[in-house]
This record gives sequence, C-alpha cells and structure tokens, in this order.
Amino acid sequence: MGFEFMQREISSRYFLLNLILLTAFFLLGAFNHAFAQSSEQVQLTQAGELEGLVINGKEVRRLKNNVIFKQGNTTLYCDSAYMYVAENNIEAFGKILINKGDSVEVTGDKLLYSGATRKATILGDVFLKDNQGMTLKTKFLDYDFSNKSAHYINGGVVKDKENTLTSEIGSYNTVNKQISFKKNVVLINPKYQTYSDTLIYNTINKTAYFKGPTHIKTKDGNLYAEDGEYNTIKGSAIFKGRARIEQGDYVLEGNKLNYNEKAKIGHAEGNVIITSKKDSILVYGDHGYYDGYNGFTRVHGHALMRMKTGKDTLLLKADTLISINDSIKNKKQLLAYRHVRIFKSDLQGKCDSLVYNMIDSTIYFYQKPVLWSNNSQLSADSIRIKMKNNQVDKMFMKVNAFIISEDSIQNHNQVKGRAMLAQFKQNKIQRVDVNGNGESIYFALEKDSLLIGLNKIICSNMVIRFKDNTLNTFSFLTKPDANFIPPHEIAEPDKELKGFRWRIKETPKKEEFIR
Repeated sequence: MGFEFMQREISSRYFLLNLILLTAFFLLGAFNHAFAQSSEQVQLTQAGELEGLVINGKEVRRLKNNVIFKQGNTTLYCDSAYMYVAENNIEAFGKILINKGDSVEVTGDKLLYSGATRKATILGDVFLKDNQGMTLKTKFLDYDFSNKSAHYINGGVVKDKENTLTSEIGSYNTVNKQISFKKNVVLINPKYQTYSDTLIYNTINKTAYFKGPTHIKTKDGNLYAEDGEYNTIKGSAIFKGRARIEQGDYVLEGNKLNYNEKAKIGHAEGNVIITSKKDSILVYGDHGYYDGYNGFTRVHGHALMRMKTGKDTLLLKADTLISINDSIKNKKQLLAYRHVRIFKSDLQGKCDSLVYNMIDSTIYFYQKPVLWSNNSQLSADSIRIKMKNNQVDKMFMKVNAFIISEDSIQNHNQVKGRAMLAQFKQNKIQRVDVNGNGESIYFALEKDSLLIGLNKIICSNMVIRFKDNTLNTFSFLTKPDANFIPPHEIAEPDKELKGFRWRIKETPKKEEFIR
C-alpha cells in the first residue's frame, strides 16, 4: 500500500508540474502571438519568471529576472515588471534601460509605459543620452517615443562636450536636437555663463535662442537681452528687445544688437546708448558701432553726448560722434562731425567738426566755429580750448579771430585780429592777447548806463583785460592808431568792425539736446 501510494503521489506531482510548465509556455506564446497581431502591441521577448494575476479585475502578468520588452525599434530592459495585457501597458522596476534604435538611451529606477500611445514616464535617477553625446539627468521624465521628445518639470541638467544647462522645466526633441528650457535657466560654459527665464538650445549648431530677460556673462564683459540668439561656438549674438553689452568701462545699448564676442565688435540700432563709466560720458544715437579691440566707437543719427564736468553737464550734438580709446598709443579722443552744437551752462557753441582730446583736456573746433560765454561771442576759422578742472582755462583762436561782448546798455564792444589767446577764470574772460592785425571798438560808459564815447583803436598787437565779461582796459604792444568819438558824433558805420556779426539768436538752447 505504501509503495503504491508513493507512486501515485509522484505521478500526481509530475503531472501537476508539467501542467504548470505547459500552461506558462502556452501563455507566453499566446502573449507574443497576440502582440504580433498589432504593431502597437508590446512584445515580451524574455523573462526569467512569469506569473498570471488578476488585480482589480484586470488580467496582469508579473515578470521577474532579466525582463525584456520590445516595440518597433524600441527595447526595454528591467529587473521586474507588471504587464497589463488588455491595456497594453507596462509598469517596470529596477535598472530600467530603454534603447531607441541607435539614437537614444534612457535609464531610470521605475517606468510607466503605454504601448498604445508609446509614451513613458521614467522616475528615479533618470539619465538620457543621445548619439551626439548629449546627456540629460532628472528625477522625473516623460518620453514620447512617437515624436521622439522628452519632457521634465521638476528640474534637470543637460550636458554636451562644452555646455551644462540646468532649468526647472525642459523639453528635448531628439529629432532636431533642440531643447527648450523654462524657469531659472542657467547655461554654463568655460568661457561664459547664461542666465535666462526661457531658452531654447540646439545641440547641433550649439546656438541658444532666448525669450525674456537673459544675462550672458563672459570674462571680458556682460551681455543682456530680452529676445535673440547666441552661437556658443562663434561667440556671435543677435539681440532684440532692449539689449545691452557691457565690456570694461563701456556699455553699448540698443533695441537691436549684433555682437561678436571673439572679435569684440558690436552693431546697435534704435535708441542707441553708449556709456563710458570712467569718463561719466553718455552717447545717444540711432545707430552705433563698437570695436572693443581697437577701442573705437561710432554713433550716428541724432547723435548726442552728455558728459559730467564737475557739477555741470556738457551736451554735444552732431550728425556723427566717434570715440577713440587706444591705450597702446595713449590716445583718447571724442570726434564730432557735421552740424556740431554744444551746450554748457556757461558755454555754448556751434561748428562743423570738433575734436576733444581727453588726455590733455583740449577741445578743437573747426570750420568757422562760434562760441558764446555769458555775454561774449567768440569766433575764428578754428578755435582750441584748454580745459582745467572741468572749466575753460584758455582759448586759442586762429585766423579771423573776433570777440564781441555786449555791455549793460546793449552796445557791442569788439576785438578782432589774426590770432588771439583768451584766458578765463571761473569760465569768465579775464584777458585777451591779440597777435597781428589788431582792431577794437570800445564803448565808454559812466556808471554802466551813460554812454560817454566810443574808442576805436587799430594796433597790430594788444592786450585787453575784461571785467565781468566786459572790456575794461587796453595795453598796446606796438604804437596804436586810436580815435575817440563823442556820443553825438558816432555814426552807425563807426559801431562795427568789418566782419561784425552778432549771432546771439543762434545760441544753442538746452531744450535742443533733449531726446
């Protein structure tokens, strides 16, 4: 009895084991056959263990040990998984590895995958790598295998050979190799750093496209824009939306900027502003050009300069303004061309062109300049002003030099000569040295209100001293030809030297320099 019982027990167990194995292989074959019926079905190609379950009324297969799934050219590896047959979904765990042909590889700790939509959510230490060497690290990644795009919303880090990009939100299209970043975007490169709110980066051409406030910091300076693009290989940028380039002591701003960081050349358009922080100079215009290597800046189109001079401000307008700052040649100049006008509280002027040498604080006026200082008008074929402590110290006037000053009863005292040297104190004329062909007209007054006569003097060289910007005394270095005319004998022709022209109405007004 015992032996027969044992035989029946062994036969029963053997039959049950065969039944289980046959059922498992039948189910596995049935699953693969069912998956093969549709290109959308996920195929199970390998599993060390398989167990059939029913969870919440749904047929589920639990798989363990070296599990492999395949759909199209996408292969999924994992340690274990739940396969929801009817829904065509997979929940995978442990050492997740996804291969998308030879283009993308993704690893993680957990995965939720829909075979119908071909969308996956990967969690844990997610790592994505493409065939260009670009990598993405995040904790939560949505990947769409149909359009080949990845998306994260809880922070991620993207790297290629030279750049590291971090953001809170990111989307990566593996077809066009373009990544979109949002919120606290930071792009780090050995040569620069970029901070932005919204940035799109193309991993093929290494170009960053940005929307919203963006700061780019380099070893040579900083760049800011609200819209544009920056090629990280060429170091070239196209900025829009009130852009700014800051390099050393200079700042270039405009509604649109083209800038090459390697060549240090920038072009600006629209409401251009160039700032020289060291010299307290602001230059405005419609168009601007900046050459950082050669220290050359040009602004044209309604060009205007503002320069602080102590407590005052010097304003200068021209068709074109050029700044030269060459440290090698020790050359630092401001050049103005065509229709030049200047305004300062105690000095105004106009000419065709101007050169301001900042090294020795000298201003050169060319093409028949005319200047006004308080009640005096000064003109010549060319004028050179020497500044001292931000005030006019000396004025050199060459060829057809002419000084006119208006007295208290609106008579016009006049001095003319071949060349003159005018000396100032607190921006008021103190003395004028006339050298060659000197002539003068001086109206003598009593108590600044009563005319007592007119002095008309011809003397080749003379020295004239002023008091409160009005002719006061004369000194003659050669024998003068002097003539005093009493008031009742003064004729109109006697009141003016040849070439006299009182142009006070042409004096530039501060309102003309407002942009």
